[in-house]
Amino acid sequence: MDKFNHQFESNVGLSMPTATHCVFRRGGIWLALPAIAVREAMLRPEIVFVPGTPSSFAGLCHVRSEFIPVLNLDSVLSECDSSSDQVLLMMDDADGPWAVLVDEVTSLQSLEISDAPAADLFDPTCAVVGWATLGNTVIKILEQSRIRSFAEQHLAEMWQSSELLHPGSARLESNSRT
Repeated sequence: MDKFNHQFESNVGLSMPTATHCVFRRGGIWLALPAIAVREAMLRPEIVFVPGTPSSFAGLCHVRSEFIPVLNLDSVLSECDSSSDQVLLMMDDADGPWAVLVDEVTSLQSLEISDAPAADLFDPTCAVVGWATLGNTVIKILEQSRIRSFAEQHLAEMWQSSELLHPGSARLESNSRT
């Protein structure tokens, strides 16, 4: 973490308004979410796969008497490369917490944000709403409500689908009746 902070200490005298963001890495990509949306970061707890959920859901985990849905960032970041997913980054929302898996959380930073292209801003499936630079590193700014909305939309579509069961599931059910 110190290596990251020393690399980016040249952030004085910004001319545009800044906001504090939680900066993290997933694979080789640096990302940030508004700090006020982040509840906490912790080492990855055990995550349980939930049958019948789309790939945008990594599963559920249990943290301090709460079941937390864990969303898959790969579903909203097409260029994500391999990730170790060792850290759970938990968000607060009006109807309860949810989380994503990342490789590392480095710091809270005041970032000068540049808007994403208009095509991305009006695309609800694109979670990237802007960019910032810190030293020589480009950081993609994410909008937490877009990540969650995308996952909720996928979940609703899947649960309303007649293809909810995997082809082998129906066979297992019929075998257990005999």
